[in-house]
Amino acid sequence: MRTAVALDHRQLEFFREFGFLELPGFLDAGVVADLEVEVRDGLARNYRLPTDKPEVVSGYEGFYLPLMGKWSPVSRALTSGDLLRSLARELLGADVMPKPAKGVLYSDATGWHRDAAAPELRAIKVAAYLSPVAAESGALRFIPGSHELAFSDRLARFRKVIPEGSPLDEAAEAKWWPGVTVATDPGDIVVFDVHIWHAALFGSLRAQWSVSYAAVPETEPQRTDTRDYIDLFLRAGHRYNAQEFPYYDPDWLTDDRPDFACAMAELGLFDIRKGGEQ
Repeated sequence: MRTAVALDHRQLEFFREFGFLELPGFLDAGVVADLEVEVRDGLARNYRLPTDKPEVVSGYEGFYLPLMGKWSPVSRALTSGDLLRSLARELLGADVMPKPAKGVLYSDATGWHRDAAAPELRAIKVAAYLSPVAAESGALRFIPGSHELAFSDRLARFRKVIPEGSPLDEAAEAKWWPGVTVATDPGDIVVFDVHIWHAALFGSLRAQWSVSYAAVPETEPQRTDTRDYIDLFLRAGHRYNAQEFPYYDPDWLTDDRPDFACAMAELGLFDIRKGGEQ
């Protein structure tokens, strides 16, 4: 496995201008196979998973699980390792801290949305699908440039004017939002600013591994937005075995913890002295 990455100036400028970047073949085949085992086995241990697409497309059906415990050594290594953190540092131009990795099984489509609206947050998400996805099978779609705050907020107003509805009208979502589709194969990753508007239409039962990285905050508003973004998963109400699948890596609470764990503890995300989560 590679331990670091260097982007060329075209990739950096593309990301800065448009807010997303595809990196084909970024993950080795062996790593992808291990991640698939961790995602699928972990989800199966915690949920009664569907085998068919739901009759009604709600736009938010899915199963979510943190992958930071003993059952997920590859996810833990990727999250804390230099490969993805060096990528995040290049894209954000700052030291970073992770929002822990998770495995997801999406059982239907996802309408147009943004992962974050917080103005002081600087963060990216790395997504890797574990099977091929294309426009007709749930690949990510992006509105280029909508990571910029003014544009992102304008699209939030557009979303209110043209709501996604229930059930989700996937054809309308595709027609009225001029998105760019990024088809991927296993091993490819897609990196995007968490403020960008994106969707995944016409797909079902697609497994994804993901992790996010936020720039280490320097001001109090940045601290607030970063803390809220990282611990949002714990407030979302997902039901799973939290003892076997902890949100924060237990290694981050030891004396040999990485430097970013100290910065995360200073934000109040977990208490190193007690060796446990907040």
